[in-house]
Amino acid sequence: MMAGSPKQKLEHAEETETSHEEDQREVYLKDGRKLTLSEQGGDQLVEIRNESGLVEVRIKLTEEGPVLQMEAVRMQLKASEQLSIESQAVEIKGAERVEVSGGKVDVTAEEDVNVESKAEVRVRGKMIWLN
Repeated sequence: MMAGSPKQKLEHAEETETSHEEDQREVYLKDGRKLTLSEQGGDQLVEIRNESGLVEVRIKLTEEGPVLQMEAVRMQLKASEQLSIESQAVEIKGAERVEVSGGKVDVTAEEDVNVESKAEVRVRGKMIWLN
């Protein structure tokens, strides 16, 4: 077990785990995972790869800001108070199903709202109000 703060541990690991390339450093983690710090086209990369070498988490530090990429079997986000997503565009794709559930569900738009389906569309409720 290493002593000192986590920052000191990483600095120590960087010095001892440097690869053959000057601008890439590797730290070996449990279960065969590897943390890699490198540069690619002027951007800095922080990656965690699995034992097969596939990227599980990548943080690319660009001039425009950080870009986060994650690939996993499952991902979970949990917030005890609120989860907010704000962006120019938000896209959610589910190959088999997309589900929204819980308490009250509100859909509000400043522009048109379109509902399209290649199959039937069902709306069920105690009371359905249309305009």
